Amino acid sequence: MYEFVRLLESFWILRDEGQDYFRVKRAVTSDMKRFIGEFTGWKLISNSKLIRLEKIPAEAEPFMGISCFETILDYCLLCALLMFLDDISDGGQFLLSEFTEHAEKVVSKEITVDLTKYSDRKSLVRVMKFAEDMGMLKISEGTLVNLENDINREILYENTGVSGYFSLHHDSDISGCRTWQELESPDILYSDNDRGFYRTNRVYRRLILQPAMYWEQKDDPDSLYLKNQRASISGHLNKYLDGRLDICNNSAFYMLNEDNVFGKVHPSDKMLSGIVLFVCGEIRERLYELCDVSRKPFIIRKDAFSELIRSTRQKYSDGLSKEYREMSDEKIITAVTSYMISWKMIEETDDTYILRDGAFRASGKYPKDNDSGKDDE
Repeated sequence: MYEFVRLLESFWILRDEGQDYFRVKRAVTSDMKRFIGEFTGWKLISNSKLIRLEKIPAEAEPFMGISCFETILDYCLLCALLMFLDDISDGGQFLLSEFTEHAEKVVSKEITVDLTKYSDRKSLVRVMKFAEDMGMLKISEGTLVNLENDINREILYENTGVSGYFSLHHDSDISGCRTWQELESPDILYSDNDRGFYRTNRVYRRLILQPAMYWEQKDDPDSLYLKNQRASISGHLNKYLDGRLDICNNSAFYMLNEDNVFGKVHPSDKMLSGIVLFVCGEIRERLYELCDVSRKPFIIRKDAFSELIRSTRQKYSDGLSKEYREMSDEKIITAVTSYMISWKMIEETDDTYILRDGAFRASGKYPKDNDSGKDDE
């Protein structure tokens, strides 16, 4: 179980990282390979350099980007770097100036890039730092410190040889795709012989990678498959993840057991997570006041939701840290709504939020005899 979780929470496991590589490699049994191949539809790469589980999602989500990247240029420079490393042998060395010359030629065909500009150099620094942190590069001489202030500084890099496994390998030609929606098409994701697994793979991917799985229609194909195969799906997931499959009228959740959580979790020990629990508790208590409960889904106006967050912060302020007690209304409203959207508790429209089942799964309040004081912890 640990080994499968390790594959899930890691982009890849490099041999240079130590014992985890060998432990996971030994644990990949034929049963695990069958589960990965048939039920999730993912590819498992295992060789003398690394082990990687290519975790293609059922649906693209905002949180699936590279968290340290800030601009489109970051992603363009990363693509240019991957292309550049393809032409360098394993262990081969190159100067930063060689890459920047290549990058400006390649990237300028798509967007404007000028590495004499401070903002573009900052983008370059983020990409090179990311590649180093991922193990694709090693610095032999030099440093990235303050590189954004001096583009003429040289750094000698070594190619570790793992960059060729960074990009996903599609079974179909994706050169004609122009949007991310096109990349989700079964025609792109599957070969002619494998399209029969599309529904199975999609359901398992949604349960494993998303906080919640929702559907609007009773005859939704994913929900019908889930309900018909509930026992089988639950058994397979429990074998490798150890949790509980909960199915409601229009939603499903795979809830990990408390002793087996990994990655980002909710609720957590972060203060923002606690504030969201308080907000969810207020939603439960004030649902009839906030929404027209005779109609589903439950919808709340944005101004009413903002006021709910403000009043919740005021109600529980004695137990909050100084940061959140003194935070501006605008900032805390943005933080709470962004958190709830990312965890699929609410869904944003132009002027309202749709309350999803995830908002009712967990809530919090202080007991009546609680003496929280003003503890910054």
